Amino acid sequence: MNLVEANEARCKFETVYAPTWQQLTARNTAATDLILSGSLHVVGEIDTGFVDDHFEFRHGRGDRWWVERNGEIVYASSSSTDTVPVARIDGQMVHQRTTSLIRLGALFTPRDLFGPRSLLTRRTPAQHVAHGPTVVDHAGRPAWSTELTSPTGLITTMVIDDETGLILSLSSRDHGQSLHLDNLTEHAELSDGQFVWDGDTIESNDLRSFRLSW
Repeated sequence: MNLVEANEARCKFETVYAPTWQQLTARNTAATDLILSGSLHVVGEIDTGFVDDHFEFRHGRGDRWWVERNGEIVYASSSSTDTVPVARIDGQMVHQRTTSLIRLGALFTPRDLFGPRSLLTRRTPAQHVAHGPTVVDHAGRPAWSTELTSPTGLITTMVIDDETGLILSLSSRDHGQSLHLDNLTEHAELSDGQFVWDGDTIESNDLRSFRLSW
């Protein structure tokens, strides 16, 4: 697509009525039915230091996931009946036979981008819309930018993809924590083998410690 075509496409998109915040929230929750892949960059200060994480992920229907952080697999979940999810704990891949969710990073992770556990869903009760949604371009994708204000006055800007409902960007003028999603791709299908970890695994009761691998 050349510059003229891109501008024409953007102008066409801008004539569409902006969705409400409630509609964007619904799209974000419904994205669990999509088959997706992408690259997520997360930075920010936390109590234990500075986070600079690069994630690559795949997601499929049935809560299938493959998540790598900084080039290392940290979570795999397939729909196969003879496998269970595995997560990296204390440097080892460990079976996750309970419904508890292991944190995959110290700040934000791909699992925060959409679905019932997303940042959007978790932030909604504590924040209100200060401005937007306003149409923006995010890496060539039509998206909606919304400013959210917390009860303490903290302003956060969240960008949500128009097509998929995923959170594409999160930033704040008041603190340094942010996320940025690139290379978002919707697939017709991904084989179940792309979500299966076939390396060494152990059971959680075999762990020497419960130190998370980040």
